[in-house]
Amino acid sequence: MVFGFGKKKEQQGQAAPGLPIDQVTALKQRGMSNDQIIPEMEKQGYNSSQIFDALNQVSLSNPPSEQPPDMAQPDALPPQDFPQQQPLPEHPPLQPQIDKDKIEEIAEAIIDEKWKEFEEDVKVIIDWKEKTEAKINQFEQQIKDLTSSLNTLHKSVMGKITDYDKNITDVGVEIKAMEKVFQKVLPSLTENVNKLDRMTKSSKLKK
Repeated sequence: MVFGFGKKKEQQGQAAPGLPIDQVTALKQRGMSNDQIIPEMEKQGYNSSQIFDALNQVSLSNPPSEQPPDMAQPDALPPQDFPQQQPLPEHPPLQPQIDKDKIEEIAEAIIDEKWKEFEEDVKVIIDWKEKTEAKINQFEQQIKDLTSSLNTLHKSVMGKITDYDKNITDVGVEIKAMEKVFQKVLPSLTENVNKLDRMTKSSKLKK
């Protein structure tokens, strides 16, 4: 409970449509008071707000007479020798009144209805916020996974390029080493081939 009026009765079920102005008018014509009309209307399914508004409209449209029935003038008495009395002041018109506890109950019921509507709206906002945060967290996790995969791919590509460069460097070193060997071996190999050629020609001449 939000306000400390002390709840008297919990509203249950769905309120009947419209304001029970005709019903309240009929009950007032039967002589029922506001305290009697309110529980009767609640039995018919109307909530406190509807009953309170209907009572106000009926009271405004049917103001009380200047003098209630129970204060009618008594029957005329025969004239007597009494001293003349001053005329009594006119009674002010009676204003319709509702019990203070009943007013607090109606006000509390209206506040409770509005508060429940507010709680439902807040619940919808909280649900939307939680769903949105979940989607954002999921999106952030996907970005982290994608970043990790790209980093792994980058490292792999860089490793392959490094190995390729190393292999090319090794091949170049081997080629240079072979070139040096050929530079050393080639003159003597050429000399030997020339000697072999001369020996072959000399042998043919002797024959």
